[in-house]
Order: sequence, then structure tokens, then C-alpha cells
Amino acid sequence: MEPVKLGIIGCGIAARKLHFPALQKLKDKFEVVMVCNHTEPKAKSFAEMLGNVPYVLDYHELLTNSKVEAVLIILPIHLNYKVTLDALKAGKNVLLEKPIASNLEEARKMLLFKKLYPQVKMVAENFRFRETFYRVQEIIKNDIIGEPYAAVWNIFYQITSDSQYAQTEWRINHQYPGGFVTDGGVHNIAALRMLFGDFIQTNAFSKSINPTIGKTDTFSMQFKTEQNVHGVLNLFFSPVGYEQNEFHIFGEKGSIFIDSNDIIIKTSKEEETRESIDDDGGYINQLDDFYRAIRENTENHSPFEESFRDFEIIVKALTIDEGNNY
Repeated sequence: MEPVKLGIIGCGIAARKLHFPALQKLKDKFEVVMVCNHTEPKAKSFAEMLGNVPYVLDYHELLTNSKVEAVLIILPIHLNYKVTLDALKAGKNVLLEKPIASNLEEARKMLLFKKLYPQVKMVAENFRFRETFYRVQEIIKNDIIGEPYAAVWNIFYQITSDSQYAQTEWRINHQYPGGFVTDGGVHNIAALRMLFGDFIQTNAFSKSINPTIGKTDTFSMQFKTEQNVHGVLNLFFSPVGYEQNEFHIFGEKGSIFIDSNDIIIKTSKEEETRESIDDDGGYINQLDDFYRAIRENTENHSPFEESFRDFEIIVKALTIDEGNNY
């Protein structure tokens, strides 16, 4: 089958560091035919990275290019709704970086696109495609740790004012609730829902410790899922002198501990199995899913509906102090 002719709108950090490496490994499935950024230096340098493809500074010009059959939209979150709508009106298939929108009102409108436009509409929620979580699903399905009953996910990572992400104006002066908590947290919500079903109850608190990186940087949420798993998700982006990204799953017969791409299974204090997973973050699998949805007419595994739910859960948890039933 012919590679998908892809246009990329947005040539910043995510385009270069996350999507570019995956696209390089999928040259048989994607041909980047044009890129766009509103500032020329970024557009030009990214176009050069991709082999001197054409670049434009106005995304409307990219959307009128008949060679472009699909677009990867990697823009500030508050632009997602408008640019996605314009791309669909232009007849393009869309792969949109998460979160789906800047507020729930726009996100709900995007759910209507399913009936209005026949093209593939997919959100780039790479955690849904990570090999690490595929393997955890398999471990649970095979009853190795018994029925899961609890999960705790701690992410403690200090974002300082000199971080590359803290140099981005739209992230610091964010026009969407939660700032870094939402931008990063939808990943964790997606993975938790993938493993344990939808959330049916949450209770959370949030605060700002370092206002120079946004309005919210500290978030702790208790939750219960439809599979009766209780848990805690901690997202702290201002801890001084300490970092951690650890995910613990507790079952009736054992426990799973996930540290980066390593999975440790313990069925007693003495018995431990360790697996190292070849996991690029899910970017290759994600693009492959987008390709198959276009070329083979398969259902994509990260539709707008799923990403809306990820976003809705964290936004409601941020805005409601008391227990929230869904």
C-alpha cells in the first residue's frame, strides 16, 4: 500500500523529539509532504530535518495542498478545536496531539465530528499504545497477580523555570485548566482506564507551589474504577530535590511494580520476576494505528470519545473539591 501523504502543523518540541523519531522508522507508511509553523525559523529547520520538504507559515495553505491526505496537529492546546475543524472541513484525516481541547465545551463539540465528517479522527494519546501497558494487561488477564484491587501512581518531577517546557508561553500562561497537571495527567488517566475500566468516583486536591510554571503544579486524586479498583494518582511538578515515576498495582495474589520500562512482578517477598520492555513511548504503534485506520479502514484505538473522557475526568477532578460520581 502507498504511504500516507502527511502534513504536520506545528514544528515544536513534540514534533521534533517525539514524533520525528517514530516517523523516521515508518517511512514505508508515511511520507511527510509539507510542514507548517507560524514562525519561519522553526518551520524551516524542521523541514530540513525531514529532508527539505516544503514548509509554510499559514496552516490554511497546508490544508489546501491536494497532496496532503492526513495531518498531524501538534499545536498549543487552545488551538486544537479550530484547527481540527478546519482540517476536517478540508477533507483531511486528523491525528491530534492531546489533550483533545482547552475546555469541556469545545471537547464536547468535537464529539459531534464523528457524524459530520467521515475521515479518521484520532488523538495522539501514546500511552494507549505503550508496550509496557500491553504487557501489564496480559499479566492481569493471565491471572498472575489475581484480581487487581488497588493502584498507586506517583509522578514527582520538578519543572523549573529554565526547563524547555517552561520556556513555552502557552504552557505557562495556559488557557486550559490544570496546566502541566492536565497536559501530563491525561496520559495517566488513559493508561489507568485502559487497565482498570472507566472511573466512577474521584476526590482530589490541587495547588500551585511555583506560579512561574503555571496556575497548577500539584495534584493528588483518589479514584475508584468500574472494575472496583481503588487508587491514588499523584502528579507533583514542583518537588525540590526528589524525582520518582513509579506505578504500583496490587492484586489478590501478587503485585506489579512499573519503573520506566521495567516491570517487576512479586508473588511473595522472595519471588520476583523482572521484565524490561522495549517501549518507545507508544509513538510507533500510535502512528501505525493511524495508518491502518486510513489504509485498511480499521477502527482506531484512540478516538475522540476516549480522549474526551480522559480530559473530562481530570478537568472535573480539578474543579470539584468533593467526591465526584460519574
